[in-house]
Amino acid sequence: MKSRFKAAFRRFVIKENGAVSIYVIIVTLLLFLFNAVLIDFVRIMVAEYQVDQASKSAIRSSFSSFNKDVQNKGLFVVNEGAESPDQIFSEVFEKNLTVDEGSYYKFVDTRVEDASFEMNDQRTFSNTEIVKHQILEDMKYTAPIEFGKIIVDGILPYTCTMMEAEIYVDISKDINDLIKDRDEEMNQAVTHLRNAHQDLESVEGKLNNNSSSTYPNVNNLNDAKKHFPEYLEEEDGEFEQDLRRLLTDIRSAADDGHGDLEKARKALRDAQTINNSIEKKISDTRKEVEEKYTNLSNGDCSQEAMSEVENELDGLTEQINDYVIEDSFFTTALQRADDAMESVDWGSPGSSSSLRPYVQYQITHFDELLLGEDIAFTPVMNRIQSHYRTALDDTKDARNYADDNYEETDTGDTGDSGGLSDAFQALNTLKDIINKGNGLVTDTEKYSTLQGLVNDYGSSSEASTGDLDMDDPEEGASDAFDMIGSLFHNLGDIALEMRDHAYINEYILTRFKADDTLGVMEGSSYPDNFLFINREVEYILYGHHVTGANYLNALLELSATRFAFNFVSAFTQPAIKVIPHPLPKFLSATSWAFSETVKDIRNLTTGNEVQLLKIRGVKPFATDYKFYLRLFLFLHQDPNDERINRIQAVVDDKTGEDIIDAPTYATGKAEASIDLWFIPSVIDMLGATGVLEGKVRNGRYYIEEQIDYSY
Repeated sequence: MKSRFKAAFRRFVIKENGAVSIYVIIVTLLLFLFNAVLIDFVRIMVAEYQVDQASKSAIRSSFSSFNKDVQNKGLFVVNEGAESPDQIFSEVFEKNLTVDEGSYYKFVDTRVEDASFEMNDQRTFSNTEIVKHQILEDMKYTAPIEFGKIIVDGILPYTCTMMEAEIYVDISKDINDLIKDRDEEMNQAVTHLRNAHQDLESVEGKLNNNSSSTYPNVNNLNDAKKHFPEYLEEEDGEFEQDLRRLLTDIRSAADDGHGDLEKARKALRDAQTINNSIEKKISDTRKEVEEKYTNLSNGDCSQEAMSEVENELDGLTEQINDYVIEDSFFTTALQRADDAMESVDWGSPGSSSSLRPYVQYQITHFDELLLGEDIAFTPVMNRIQSHYRTALDDTKDARNYADDNYEETDTGDTGDSGGLSDAFQALNTLKDIINKGNGLVTDTEKYSTLQGLVNDYGSSSEASTGDLDMDDPEEGASDAFDMIGSLFHNLGDIALEMRDHAYINEYILTRFKADDTLGVMEGSSYPDNFLFINREVEYILYGHHVTGANYLNALLELSATRFAFNFVSAFTQPAIKVIPHPLPKFLSATSWAFSETVKDIRNLTTGNEVQLLKIRGVKPFATDYKFYLRLFLFLHQDPNDERINRIQAVVDDKTGEDIIDAPTYATGKAEASIDLWFIPSVIDMLGATGVLEGKVRNGRYYIEEQIDYSY
């Protein structure tokens, strides 16, 4: 056995005869095996590509069966009422893999094994995020253009001017009443100081007149000092009675004077508080308004006409600053009033430091006063006269300081409502317009249906609109600029992260109806101009389920917005430019702006355009009704996507069928196989190691493909 092994080893290893042939055979065999595996690997790659393309083509074909009514709004759901998407998927997948018989050689013979199509129940039309995604895809090309038009061309150039206008309006609205209240308090303070001085001055003769009576008559303190020695010699009841009455009169005058000084001091304190309120109002208003415009505060107001208006508004605000009285005035006035009060009545009874307690002590101890010697009586009378002179001088000083240093504020207010008659007339017209929609019941059933659909799709609260006071032009002006300030604030926030907001807003405006030709002041257009069929955009914006309510809100905000821009334009009108005082100018500008607003509402609701600002020298920018709806869509942010729920409800209502569960997302699964030509076990090994994803069964390679697809 051992010898045979050695012989074989020698023949095949040591001897060289035939060795090359053996090595060639081995290498050739390895190359053949490698090529065989490579050929099957390439065939698998081709088959996998075919299956992938066939699967994608099949699922796209399945999704081509969409609901046409929904597609008209730029949205897509599978039309389950048409041909079965599952059947379409299977047929298209098989047809894409079927190769017609021909004379050519089939390198890959892919065979369909299985195909299935499954809708995703969680990703239907009721899914807010799905609908939102479709809207964003639909509007990603057109929406940025419109947003740029609003921000860059329409709003940004006027940011700083509108900010100054809002500051001026908000200050002017409250400042006039505050100034009147402060003046009233100051007038009361001065009146009480004068009365206090008159109270004390009324008894001056009883203290300081020269003695002119004969004993026992006492008409003044000098009489008392002169006759007291005689009284000591011969007491007389008439002397006592006259002296007691004299001291009582002095005490009463001191009481009255002290009471008026207390009232004066309170009025000064109140006036000071109101004055501080005026100063704080101006400061807080500027800070509050500037915060609204923070993100847009770099707006370009370099146009000459705009800069002129902005500078005038800023100057008017500075003029109002002049209405604030320096606090040092009140500090000094109060100090002098306090000094006068201390001179009149300070200290405990019997105190010799001020007039009233000292006189009161003498009255209380009147008998003791008369029992003393002349050497004690005369100094008492002298001290009363001294205290009186000090009290009278201090009271006069307090009165003179207030009289000389305070002048009633001239605001230019004539008391005739500042020429607001035109404003009241305009507001009444606006009120009539807005009240037109109240009480309509025509669309009750439609809104009831929509409300039910909205509840099915999620939830939707009504948008909160600002107030516009229709009874008080000054309050109405402030309300209007509150809305404008909120608009600019929201635009500033959105400008930082605007894409989704702008896309959804533009989608609403382009896919739904908001008729701007049915004039709100035209009797023939009523009630059609308030009905849902013409107010789809307004419904999606505001979300009220009451006939006419959504259009009323749009008209309210339209009136406020046009008023704000007209108010700025008012300061270029000759009749308003000549008014010198800021508060009457505010009232006149308010009146002009409301009158112009009525004209604008008429034009905008009959398909006409109006200039954003009616100022010469400003680049013309024509606006229509939809321009303002864009602004209102930005004004009312929608952080909870409730507007999307209303879009879903409107689209659902228009389709005439229930689409709440209509799918928008599906998964297609396909399986195919190819015959392996050479060594299936090697391909199976490659699959086991993860090089290939398929599996080998019975000499065939199986390919599985899963495709997720959505609109």
